[in-house]
Amino acid sequence: MQQKLFSSGGALDKLATIDADIAAALSRFGPPPDRSLPASFETLARSIIGQQISRAAASAIWTRMRDQNQSSAPIIASKQPDDLMPFGLSRRKAEYLIGIADEIQSGRLDLASLAKMSGEDVQKRLVEIRGIGAWTADNFRLFALGDMDAWPANDIALQEGMKRLKSLNERPNGEMLETLGEAWRPYRGAGALMLWHIYGILVRQATIDEI
Repeated sequence: MQQKLFSSGGALDKLATIDADIAAALSRFGPPPDRSLPASFETLARSIIGQQISRAAASAIWTRMRDQNQSSAPIIASKQPDDLMPFGLSRRKAEYLIGIADEIQSGRLDLASLAKMSGEDVQKRLVEIRGIGAWTADNFRLFALGDMDAWPANDIALQEGMKRLKSLNERPNGEMLETLGEAWRPYRGAGALMLWHIYGILVRQATIDEI
């Protein structure tokens, strides 16, 4: 991600030439931090665990699983939901993790091959898997695969960031954000990283790593 995003003539530079508001935000706030993640089962699993709970709670669950050597795809694929629920997972999330681990162990999902696919094809493949929705797929594309056009439009922090970037009267919903993002193709992922950066500074008064 770092090379695609921050290099001279990279995605952020290109986006700044398209949108003067992005250029102004870069001047005011500086570039967003590198948030690259490995294209791994752990990245997918932690995204599933983090759905609809706080970052701290999700981190605590994963730490318990890891500390008891219950966090790898081969091990989780062999489990039943009741085996994972004592770590703090709901039955549904336990089922999701087991299903994703089984996809990887069976070879039906080859994470390494995703980097060679188009963003649209990656999205289609991931959302076929129970528990992986559009938001999770978009985030995996962006953070794990460095897809500079991934655009999780239903993310509330992105919507709030866009509201401030464009001085809008109200927060745009997902449909509106899809429309607003059209002008940023094929650099919407870089725009998303910048919007999270703006959100962290202006709304949460926090670093992006704390969101």
